[in-house]
Amino acid sequence: MKKLGVILVIFLFAIGITFAQERGSGQRPSKTEQGRPGGNRPQMNPEEMLKRQTQRLVEELKLNKDQEAKVTAINKKYMEKQRMDWSKMRDASEAERTKMREERAKIQAEKDKEIKTILTADQVKLYDEMLKKREEMRKNGQGRMGGQGGPGM
Repeated sequence: MKKLGVILVIFLFAIGITFAQERGSGQRPSKTEQGRPGGNRPQMNPEEMLKRQTQRLVEELKLNKDQEAKVTAINKKYMEKQRMDWSKMRDASEAERTKMREERAKIQAEKDKEIKTILTADQVKLYDEMLKKREEMRKNGQGRMGGQGGPGM
């Protein structure tokens, strides 16, 4: 009778392990899947990203059709410049990462400056507030990876 009990416990233990492994593929989820809200969302293609960036500015800054067309062109121009190979960032040394971040910040500043040239004075004030909010979110760790990001993100 004791042997039967031991065999039953071992059998149930083996079944438990089997079911636990069947839930996933047996691999750990990547950080992008588990490390941030919305991590399971599909990657947007460049056209979708361009549309989303422009639409955010249209809504928040109340851009007219002419301004919208110009912002779309600016976003398109800077999209390729801002594209980053995240595997390089992950594999880089801290000094190299800092350099990459500085380069991206420089490109973003150029883009922001160009966008401001097509805005009215009131829209520039709103845009500056958006940039300030984006910077605060970035400093608090809620930037693009963990939150909605900011304009042009």
